[in-house]
Amino acid sequence: MGRIAEFWGFTRTQGRVFCLLFLSPRPMTQAELAEQLDVSAANVSMSLNGLLRWGAVHKVYEKGSRKVLYEAEHELRKIIRSVLGGREQQELQDAVDAFTEAIDVVKGETSKRTLTAEEAFVRERIQHLETVTRTSNRILSLLLGDGRVDVKRELGER
Repeated sequence: MGRIAEFWGFTRTQGRVFCLLFLSPRPMTQAELAEQLDVSAANVSMSLNGLLRWGAVHKVYEKGSRKVLYEAEHELRKIIRSVLGGREQQELQDAVDAFTEAIDVVKGETSKRTLTAEEAFVRERIQHLETVTRTSNRILSLLLGDGRVDVKRELGER
């Protein structure tokens, strides 16, 4: 699980903490997690904070106790939606914005003259990158359940 977590951009310890909580039939304390995983309490604390931000784990409070317990989100689709929606979607939008800005710069610098073959080639390639990135972001929105996309139309196919 640690390697899978690293693939998705999380730390190995975050993956191990999540996995231990996911496989545990009961919520666990930070100290129990550190002991079971044989890692420092500070490492577990940082891992839990990250996992809490992404909705991968939740705090649980027992009645009459001051202990903070943690349990894993059992619905993996919620975690995937949170991670993809919060991180990857923003990266794609930032890329679309950068490509759009690059297109505007090229248009501004060449608006009063005919483009050279190289400039036309570069502009076409940037526009292609912008289109593919914008389409990818819309497809991601569709997968996350908050949008519709017509891939053929987005790619200029009829």
